[in-house]
Amino acid sequence: MDVLHLPLGPVLPYWSAGLVLNCSLQGDVVFDAEVSIVDGREHEPKSLASSPGLRPAMYCDDVLALLALAGADDLAARARLARDCLLRGDQTAARDVLERMVRAVRRSWLLRWSLRGVLVLDPSDLERHGLPASCEGDAYDRMLLTLTRVRDEVGGAGPTSEDDDRVSWRSLPHLVTGLELATLRLAVASLNLHCASQAVEYDR
Repeated sequence: MDVLHLPLGPVLPYWSAGLVLNCSLQGDVVFDAEVSIVDGREHEPKSLASSPGLRPAMYCDDVLALLALAGADDLAARARLARDCLLRGDQTAARDVLERMVRAVRRSWLLRWSLRGVLVLDPSDLERHGLPASCEGDAYDRMLLTLTRVRDEVGGAGPTSEDDDRVSWRSLPHLVTGLELATLRLAVASLNLHCASQAVEYDR
């Protein structure tokens, strides 16, 4: 069977800035992948993650990307609004938006249909790949957990953990191998990747 080589990144809508994922496809299935960062260095966004307003804004950006890729445009717009409220320091408005979002996401049959079964990870997968506990389940589980944690943090519960539940870009080749091309970007977006120096932007 012919092999198709498909590069993704470093610049794509709803894609981690600087990330390049080179996939080898047989039919519609990824059978091999290589990953890199455009400048060859991994940057940890410690200053963003440690800032009370920017940490949840980054997670809103993750949720925004996954919702947009899943075709949930209305919910993606709400995630963008929550993010922008957080960047402006308007915690009250952000909390109200996030509360409504959690309810809407739980009711959405479109999201369950789009994200259920995408990159299912069990505890043995987490241990094998060195992934945080927040990655367990499928793309829908991860998105709902991220959104719920952001809501709780903005509501005054404080960060759910001392460290960001980020997945290293170096794990991607192992995680995407065997995936169908149709679900590849949803799978990557569900992992809360932040692998290059980047700022949360208003205009995405």
